[in-house]
Amino acid sequence: MKNLLTFIFLLACYNLTGQYYSSGNDPARLKWKQIKTPVVRLVFEESMQERAEQLAAFMDSIAPQVTGAHKINPRRIDLLLHNQSSYSNGFVTWAPRRSEFYTMPGQSNGSIEWLKHLGIHEYRHVVQISQLNQGFTRFASIFTGQQAPGAVLGLYLPLWFLEGDAVITETTLTNSGRGRSFEFNNEIKAQLLEKGRYSYDKAYLGSYRDQVANYYKMGYLFAGLARQKYGPELWENALSNTGRNSPFINPFNRSLRKQTGFNKKQLYNQLFDQLQHNWQDENNHLVTTSYKPVNISDNDYLNYKYLTAIDDSAIIAQLEGPGIRSQIVQINPATGSTQTLVYTGDREDEPVSANQSMVIWSELRSHPRWENEIWSVIRTYNRQTQKSNTIHLHRHLQSPAIHPQQNIIAAVEAKTDYRFFITIIDAQSGQIIKEIPTPNNYYPFTPTWNANGQNLVCLLLTNKGKAIYSLNPNNEKWQEITTPDYDEKRYPIQKEDTIWYVAKGTVSDEIFKLDLTDNTTTCLTSSAFGASYPTILPNGNLVYSRYDSNGYRPVLYSESNPPAATKNESFIDRLAKDLSRQEPTVDVSKNNNTTNYKVQNYSKWNLFNLHSWAPTYIDFDRSELYTGLSVMSQNLLGTAIVSAGYNGDPSKKHEKYNLNFSYRGWFPVFDLILRKGDEQYEQNGLYQIGSKTYKIDTNQQLNYLTLKTGVTIPLNLSRNNYNRSLSISARYTLESRSGITYPMQEYLNIEGKTIPTNNFVTQSIPAIDFQGMQYALYFHNLRQGSTRDVTYRHGQAISLSYRNSPWGNYQNGSIVGLISKIYIPGLFKYHAITINNEFQHIKNGDWAGESDNYKYYYRYSNLLSYPRGYASIYSDDLYIFRCTYQMPLWNPDVAIGSLVYLKRLRLNIFYDQAMGSYKLTRVDNQPDESFTISPASLGAEIYADTHFFRFIMPFSVGFRTGYRTEDQQWFGEFILSNSLSGFLVNKNR
Repeated sequence: MKNLLTFIFLLACYNLTGQYYSSGNDPARLKWKQIKTPVVRLVFEESMQERAEQLAAFMDSIAPQVTGAHKINPRRIDLLLHNQSSYSNGFVTWAPRRSEFYTMPGQSNGSIEWLKHLGIHEYRHVVQISQLNQGFTRFASIFTGQQAPGAVLGLYLPLWFLEGDAVITETTLTNSGRGRSFEFNNEIKAQLLEKGRYSYDKAYLGSYRDQVANYYKMGYLFAGLARQKYGPELWENALSNTGRNSPFINPFNRSLRKQTGFNKKQLYNQLFDQLQHNWQDENNHLVTTSYKPVNISDNDYLNYKYLTAIDDSAIIAQLEGPGIRSQIVQINPATGSTQTLVYTGDREDEPVSANQSMVIWSELRSHPRWENEIWSVIRTYNRQTQKSNTIHLHRHLQSPAIHPQQNIIAAVEAKTDYRFFITIIDAQSGQIIKEIPTPNNYYPFTPTWNANGQNLVCLLLTNKGKAIYSLNPNNEKWQEITTPDYDEKRYPIQKEDTIWYVAKGTVSDEIFKLDLTDNTTTCLTSSAFGASYPTILPNGNLVYSRYDSNGYRPVLYSESNPPAATKNESFIDRLAKDLSRQEPTVDVSKNNNTTNYKVQNYSKWNLFNLHSWAPTYIDFDRSELYTGLSVMSQNLLGTAIVSAGYNGDPSKKHEKYNLNFSYRGWFPVFDLILRKGDEQYEQNGLYQIGSKTYKIDTNQQLNYLTLKTGVTIPLNLSRNNYNRSLSISARYTLESRSGITYPMQEYLNIEGKTIPTNNFVTQSIPAIDFQGMQYALYFHNLRQGSTRDVTYRHGQAISLSYRNSPWGNYQNGSIVGLISKIYIPGLFKYHAITINNEFQHIKNGDWAGESDNYKYYYRYSNLLSYPRGYASIYSDDLYIFRCTYQMPLWNPDVAIGSLVYLKRLRLNIFYDQAMGSYKLTRVDNQPDESFTISPASLGAEIYADTHFFRFIMPFSVGFRTGYRTEDQQWFGEFILSNSLSGFLVNKNR
């Protein structure tokens, strides 16, 4: 019963966020089409029609195989295609129930076509949640709609299982899939063999101290090993049991214990101990090639990726890690010295290119308003002037490669209608020189110029895997160099008649050499955890990045001991084979019949999609919960979000009926909040009013109406490695109450008796008509940092607000407020200082009454928060200075059972100073009295960044103590914050 109450409480809190997950909005100019099949309703922009028909046919054909052993038939789901974004991803969410695909492929994708990969992976999530929707969860759906399975998913199902199971499906149903990839699994392999097994909590929930593989990687191995040992019915039964018994304590764990004898943690320990043993045995039989490390002194986890040799003393690379900002560096391979050239912004996982004069790479650039319109821009860095520049083309360009002698760029381009090209660009003018289509519209990967710049070499994704091709950009002729296969080739480079590339070796990714003179292929390296990112120095020496538990580090190739031939099959390949025997592999290369699908228009004015409801009233605007009824709607395009309800709380009769509406399909965002209600004004009997007695007999209705409406223009102005946001808004508020009038008959008190008179007095409760305006501007400019930073270490933010009441019969005066915040680095790494300067001025409104010989007036409440430790401050003019020094203290990675996992302790030292002034008007018409105040506080806050009950969303629990100068008292208070934003099946990354 206790767990049932927790379920109901968290379900309610889940809704209090005010908005179910929205991926943002597509441009208003788009015209939409739809296809309905038994499996999906596919909604897409009109230029995607041909590809959408193929995807619809594929989804219909693959759905039974993706469902697999699960004895369910999911009902049709909405699938929305975003084709205006260079961002490659996909997700499923359940309130409202839908899936969304970002159709642009990425340069790190596997060996099956991108939309087919998404179709398999994301539809597995549909199967998982559909399997969950049974028993008590299905019963709860009667009262709560689609949010019930979403809430149960968030409460009980770890994301490692959801994503690991989906990775298993993409692996077993195809000849590709991340489960077959050594690169995907090498992080955990290196960690197990060199650092040992992490605790279950650390492996799942992460760490600020050590690099921890994400839950996709951990989840594939965990779910795959368990399924290998106990069969596919293990997870099917766990899902069914969780759905049927969701009101009880941890039904997912109970199902695992019943089937295996272990709970999640115990099963993880057993399986990963065995995995460590298997990999150690595999490693014991491995003969590795020798190499010469580039002596980089930093022992933190770092990845040196996409190596490009400029000369014998300069290699360009991308450098990233949990403790640093993503950057492009220049490495001296002889000394190991590293020089930062430029910091990068948001970008997909794709190469950096360079020649003697220029370094180039691509970054994502969002449309200021439309979140789902994202281009890729080409950034350049001039090695002589040490200045960077941006080539803006409003195109979807990937993996730009600079010509070795000329300022000419070759880049992968994906069109919004799913056509692919190699596009040649003038790096100086930014003009397009030509667009070269790929054969059969194969998707290209990582083009590079050969050493003399005569041709390009790249990978093409065919219907049967990846193959190396060369392209002569002058005559636009393509030539196939290798036959397509599924050995996950990557990063081909060419010099003269030799091509080097990365592909699957025996137990890890290795560097291969292809001699074009005799068409022979040689494996050059043998490593425990992988070799990647090859580049050739002018002297002919090979440099590559070798992976271990500290990341990818550059090394010099040595030919002293070439790899010994071995026929041993890797454990990863054996696991994939064992899992594939449980589900037959599907031939995803063929195109399915699309002739039977009817394409119809889809109106962007499909505004309403009722998805959830609740037997309570949820006030999203105030984050409050009452008795009553709520319904929630969000349309597929995410342009209209509606909540409505009835508030049954007797104290809230004046706002019984509520409506919240937000429309986001135009450039400005329009919002509306409407509350309507009434209450009875009933007076019956004798009442003493002053020195007289009156009889009142009235029963009338007071009508209330609250209307809040406004417009907001939210703009994303992010550039390079700075996140920039600007929001401008105006809001109108109307609060009205009807007036009433009623008679009062005067009574006299004579000799202890109350005698009526014929004297009647009319009493009125005047109507209220308050009309207010609020104007706001917010801007921030925040530099991207590392994951270990306690907060931003460089940036600015400013907020300006003005409120007044220009109309109506109820004047509330006005208030203007300005809040600014500056972030600067602290004394040590990851430390930060935040400085706030805040000001507000309040102007009184109408007279409100008298107290203690002073007149009081209606006025707006403060825009500023008080100095820490103070509950209230009265002031007309108020200035507040805040200074906070923030630092990490300890990263313990300690768990207390399943209750708490403590990742980090942080310390804040603060000083707040307020200075204010105000005037009070005396009742006796004496001159106004002026007052000044200067309360301050100083102290410390300690925060624990924690996960409760192994819930993936982190909480910060803190305690604040300090000293108030105003009353010279010490104070203390607890602090709790979280980042809950709804239950979402995580994105396909």
